[in-house]
Amino acid sequence: MGIRVVVIDDNPHVSWDGRVYPVNATFHRFLAGVLDVPGAPVASIAHCVPLRAATTRPVTLPVDLRLEVVGTASFEGIAGFIRHAPRLLQANAAVLRPVIASADLVWIKVPASNAALAGWLAWRAGVPRFGYVAGSALAVARGRGLGLAAQAVGLAYDVAGRLAGGRHRIVVGRGIVDGGGIVTSLVEPEEIRDLATAPWPAIPWRLRLAWAGRLAEGKGLEVLLDAVALLAAKEEAGHRVELVMIGDGPARVSLEARAVALGINERIQWLGYVADRATYMDALASCDLFVFPSPAEGFPKVLLDAMAAGLPVIATPSGQVRELGDDRIQTVNAGDPASLTGTIQRLVDQPQRTLKLRLAGSAVAITHTRPMETARLVSHWQDRLPKLAWG
Repeated sequence: MGIRVVVIDDNPHVSWDGRVYPVNATFHRFLAGVLDVPGAPVASIAHCVPLRAATTRPVTLPVDLRLEVVGTASFEGIAGFIRHAPRLLQANAAVLRPVIASADLVWIKVPASNAALAGWLAWRAGVPRFGYVAGSALAVARGRGLGLAAQAVGLAYDVAGRLAGGRHRIVVGRGIVDGGGIVTSLVEPEEIRDLATAPWPAIPWRLRLAWAGRLAEGKGLEVLLDAVALLAAKEEAGHRVELVMIGDGPARVSLEARAVALGINERIQWLGYVADRATYMDALASCDLFVFPSPAEGFPKVLLDAMAAGLPVIATPSGQVRELGDDRIQTVNAGDPASLTGTIQRLVDQPQRTLKLRLAGSAVAITHTRPMETARLVSHWQDRLPKLAWG
């Protein structure tokens, strides 16, 4: 037995040589983990995502063959969806209607362009739905400094998505400290490294910073580069600050140009998108400190990756990140390179504080691995929807 779940998601995917690949997301790996929950309470997952044909070989890894990918109409960002909304909704209604009608549960990841449509189709078909609030379009618009019109669109996206999710809803990361919160973790138990007795920084004269994610506007990356330039200008003779950037995206060209203009490009290692999980975790572990200055996030899974790799974390307290508090991460104000520089320097000057953050971060990662999170999510469903045909 086991139930059939349909997932509504906005992450773009491409097809290549008979396989489907995400453009830059890793959410599909978490979905595959749901199929691995002991007892097989979830028998199948149909992942409904914008899909188009690739023009070159993707750099990402293909989607797990156990996931049934249902291609919806592709579009370019929120603005692109709104511009062509009537046509896209009509096309997607034809695709989603039979898929949702055959499901036991509709999982709507919010914000999502098809959220309202999927919620309505689920209601019409009498299929229970579940909202998975992974972030806020309004917060992203504010974080990017967009105007009131864009913020209004973001708010409408958020409201529509949350209504579409119905009364069964989870805000990703909420309650993470007490152990009850659910996050989209990809951390495996064997990836957690015990570095409590390891020296920090690993090389006394070098401070190696790390960042990971999608290189895009609104992530605070300009602030990070400016902070590296300030640290470089103040460093002592014989010392060196470096930055490892893991990920790719539309802002890479402008960020590289900014690094050149600041005179720090030779201090930055641009790794691009790292598809192999082990290589990615090794890249994190080769650094000393993870810095995440984004002004608008839900709960970024890269924080758990960094904690699993043994890195102390500096982050802006946006979204559900604030729940971690100053006992588990070092918080910093968004948009202020001087403040970020000072925060980094204070950690360098306070080794005991750094050790406490490493230990606290490791404890968070241990209690929020992918197997634990997927099992917790399914248990949440079973508690609220006991009449479904669970395996």
